[in-house]
Amino acid sequence: MIMTGTHDSNLVILSILIAMFASFSGLSLAMRMRASTGWMRRLWLGAAAVALGGGIWSMHFVAMLAYSMPGMEMSFDLALTLISFAIALAFTGAGFAVMDWRTMAAGRVAAAGLLMGSGVLAMHYLGMAAMHIAADLSYDHGWLGISIFIAIGAATAAMWLTARDQKLSHRLVASAVMGLAIAGMHYAGMRAAIFTSTSSVDMTTGGASLGQTYLAILISAITVLILVMALSSAAVERLFQGFVRREARIALRLRIADALRGRDTQEALQEVAALMGTHFNVTRTGYGQLDPIEDIFEYDVCWTDGTVPPLLGRYPAEAFGAKIVAALSAGQTVVIDDLLDAELSDEAKTRETAQSVDTRAILVVPFVRDGRLSTIVYLNDRDHRAWQRQDIAFMEEIAERTRLVIERATVEEKLRELNATLEQRVEIRTRELREAQEALLHSQKLEAVGQLVSGMAHDFNNVLAAIMGAFDLIRRRPDEPERVQRYAEAGLEAAERGAKLTAQLLAFARAQRIQLTPLIICDIIRPLHNLLARTLGPMIRLDFALNPHPVPVLADATQVEMMVLNLAINARDAMPNGGTLTVSTTVRNISGHPEVDDGEYVEIAVGDTGAGMDETTLRRAMEPFFTTKAIGKGTGLGLAQIYGSARQAGGTVHIDSTLGQGTTVRVLMPCTDEEPNDPVQAVTPVDIAGTGSIKILLVDDDQDVRSMIASALECQGHYVTQAENGDAALVALEENVPDIAIIDFAMPGMNGAELAKCIEARWPGLPILFASGFADTDAVEQAVGRRAKILRKPFRADELLVAIHRLGAFA
Repeated sequence: MIMTGTHDSNLVILSILIAMFASFSGLSLAMRMRASTGWMRRLWLGAAAVALGGGIWSMHFVAMLAYSMPGMEMSFDLALTLISFAIALAFTGAGFAVMDWRTMAAGRVAAAGLLMGSGVLAMHYLGMAAMHIAADLSYDHGWLGISIFIAIGAATAAMWLTARDQKLSHRLVASAVMGLAIAGMHYAGMRAAIFTSTSSVDMTTGGASLGQTYLAILISAITVLILVMALSSAAVERLFQGFVRREARIALRLRIADALRGRDTQEALQEVAALMGTHFNVTRTGYGQLDPIEDIFEYDVCWTDGTVPPLLGRYPAEAFGAKIVAALSAGQTVVIDDLLDAELSDEAKTRETAQSVDTRAILVVPFVRDGRLSTIVYLNDRDHRAWQRQDIAFMEEIAERTRLVIERATVEEKLRELNATLEQRVEIRTRELREAQEALLHSQKLEAVGQLVSGMAHDFNNVLAAIMGAFDLIRRRPDEPERVQRYAEAGLEAAERGAKLTAQLLAFARAQRIQLTPLIICDIIRPLHNLLARTLGPMIRLDFALNPHPVPVLADATQVEMMVLNLAINARDAMPNGGTLTVSTTVRNISGHPEVDDGEYVEIAVGDTGAGMDETTLRRAMEPFFTTKAIGKGTGLGLAQIYGSARQAGGTVHIDSTLGQGTTVRVLMPCTDEEPNDPVQAVTPVDIAGTGSIKILLVDDDQDVRSMIASALECQGHYVTQAENGDAALVALEENVPDIAIIDFAMPGMNGAELAKCIEARWPGLPILFASGFADTDAVEQAVGRRAKILRKPFRADELLVAIHRLGAFA
């Protein structure tokens, strides 16, 4: 007869709860195995197998105790019961062991589910076989198949849910699925069991006794206690691991800070990469910089654990894949557990690059500067890896710590490039500025040359007109001595005006050196009082306010006289209706002046109460040939000559003028500690008369000038030997040594200085006079020496005789 059993509902519920709790405990312990390595991993594997396998066996035993059949007495074979317990432990442990918690490979998940499901089936049906009952046991094939499907399918689903994530919610769902699978398989297996009685049955006996209930409760309590202890140990170990992890991160922060402090940037980043690789237990880590122009990543810092090659060199950004580069450019941290199975890395180029560099999982933190991706910090692993949230956050923290160092290195590199090219760029800018200045100066020179030519043409044309007119009249009236004399004097005066005009030009240009000697300014100006009074006329009052305690200055007496006379004439022309002219001198201490050195200066001030000047006129007042006077009334060189002379003497000129109130011109001349020279008795042509005839060697390459000078000297009764160059002069000297040699300086071939040196070497003591129109007398003195005696052309015959006399040639 077929027997039908019943279940105690309370114990059924208790068995299901035990299955779920055991599943949760086993899967939680498996998580610790997933986070551990070495012997700790094996320890947690055993603990998970005991927790889940023991829980499965306990659930099965409680469920069996919940089953009863009327009139049947049950007992269990101890050996088979223990074997079923061992099978549950072994198959559960094998399932956990075969599971790859890093890659979640489908094959391994299926294998783990098959092993665990098989273990549950084997444990159940072996436990059924251990049951002793007065009935034959057989199974319904349909329900048997259902129990097998429930056990293996639910176990596989539970393992997949567990491996997918470590979230508590997922683990609870997985525990519920596996608990229901274990319980469902058991009760489906019990539904498949068919009990056929082999003897008479007392229907009044066989229900679940009070002893069975107590035994089920005791086994459940022991199981729960064991599971609670296992979970507690896991929690304690997790807390300890968390503490160790925090300590490791604190130590890592300190070591990174030490590495970044006071070291070369490249060396510091290399050490940080090594620290990150060791801490995160990855196969490769490092830094890469993006060249925005070429769109290429340059990897110059890399650490590996030795199992993969270092990532160094240049790689195009497209090798990452457009999706990953777009995420990085947006400033997002890229976290990919499996490059071969992630939506962000589903591009063919990305997976090809991953395989070529032996990388399966990546964590990349970007640095975005000025809206553009500049640098990345990366972690690589050659296997699938589930990156933890705390690891991602800590990696971003480390990246931020090194970001400033990288940016500092970038700024330093740009600064080095700037310094390397600074000299070149300054040179280019300087050259451009110099070219612009030269162009401006060239333009200004052309304008100045135009003004110069215009002014010179006007004044020299007047001079030449007077000279030509005089000579033309002399030619026409040679038989009228009085008229010839008068015309000659007019032509001579015109020539002297031309010579004076040339001297003014040279003084302005500072090409003709003035004769600086220590003198008292007041002693030069005071004798000019009467001359100035006659020049100014009766309508202008003349006031002298000379320093009662004068000090010596370095100046040229002739130039000082010319300054005062020119300024007085300008003041007279500015006061057509009369006024007051004041000439004063005072000592001033000058410092910080842009044109002169600091020190004491004598100021010569010539002020008038005339019309004054506006700003435009005042700005151009010292330009050569600039004048406000009518044509023929001034050359425009007066103030320019005064300024040139003052600058040669080491001083300067300043003009104060107010329109309608008058003008004051202030000339500064430097003071000196030297004592003024005693006045030298002037020599006149009258003093030279009757001194006798002398022999003179005249050397000049200009035939007309040489003939004129020779005729002038011969008219005075002297004997003149002419030579057109230095070689001819040396020949003449060999034949007859003269009393004096008059030499031009600028001559073709042997110049005057070279000739003078030859004369001094062979005829020492022979007086030499340079009669030259060469403007730069400094060049003559540098070539010959300070003892050179120079008479500037043009000159009168009387001036030539005086110069010869001063050389002692008439002695």
